Amino acid sequence: MFMACLLLLNMGVSHAQENITTETQYHQENFYAAAGDSQTTNPVTTGDVITAAKTFKDYAEKNKTLPSTVQVGSQNVTNEQFTYLMSQAILNINNGKTTATINIIEVSSAPNPTGTAKGTLTKSNYVQSASKMANFMKTNGRLPNYVTTVIGKIAPQNIAYAMSRILTFYEENGRLPNYVTVQNAIQSTSSVSTGQGSTSNSNSSGTISDPGLSQYLVATANCQVNDPSIQSLAAQLTNGLNSTWEKAKAIFNWVRDSISYSFYYNTRYGATGTLQYRSANCCDHAHLVVALARAAGIPARYKHGICTFSSGTYGHVWAELYVDGKWYSADATSSRNSLGVINSWNTATATILGTYASLPF
Repeated sequence: MFMACLLLLNMGVSHAQENITTETQYHQENFYAAAGDSQTTNPVTTGDVITAAKTFKDYAEKNKTLPSTVQVGSQNVTNEQFTYLMSQAILNINNGKTTATINIIEVSSAPNPTGTAKGTLTKSNYVQSASKMANFMKTNGRLPNYVTTVIGKIAPQNIAYAMSRILTFYEENGRLPNYVTVQNAIQSTSSVSTGQGSTSNSNSSGTISDPGLSQYLVATANCQVNDPSIQSLAAQLTNGLNSTWEKAKAIFNWVRDSISYSFYYNTRYGATGTLQYRSANCCDHAHLVVALARAAGIPARYKHGICTFSSGTYGHVWAELYVDGKWYSADATSSRNSLGVINSWNTATATILGTYASLPF
């Protein structure tokens, strides 16, 4: 089978040459967005956020930490993005805009979450806090380290949990509560395992102890882990970050935001060439993600599958990163995706064709 990064399917058989004869034809048929489109995510409704808040709240109460991702309507978002959505939903409800839609924005985690305040916030207090949160995230693209309120500084994970309880109350009672009690009970996601329930294969120093993972840490064809440019960038991107999750996310976000998409079949540049030219197909996007992750001591591998995008069904390649005992999808070809969250294609219907330590095409 011709192992193209993008294979147009014809009656279940890969026939890239029959269906896409030239790059020009590919663009004309509007398949460019299939792997690495720069489309923004669709907005969600305030009602979608209200419904998802109950699941978010239940998870936080059971695990004493926030979920890494949240299903909102038909889309997956990170907990940081969902914190923004909840703050905006509270503002919409307070302003009588209960049917308003909310745009999903990119939100990274707080670099140094702090704040231990607990106590009661009145309705006007928590609406003001929601407004502060929303404005900060829209301006800075990340969670604040804390929110200053009348009861003191509240950590972002605790204000997020409080907002989920506010929205759950609204769903059950048809009105916003008169007050909310803030509890200092939720751990920061940057200080806990993001793969709860999975067995970790890392020891306390961060060294991988499972010999089966060693193949996902070394240089392979087109994954030049030991190249000085790869080593330097990996060190730069992870400098000052303590958790493996934060390091993995920093690497993923940089590749997603810095490397544009271009159409061609199979590997052309490898990790170092992709870093040099700053434009790549899905194979070379994956090479750079994998190389940078491995250079930072994070096991990384390749996935190859048949994936359905809004424009059709194609062969596709993406990376997976191993963090705290769990593999997370890392498809950096689309701005719609986050670490562990894929929105650019339908993960429920994908057919996995292979998992590799070294991509063979």
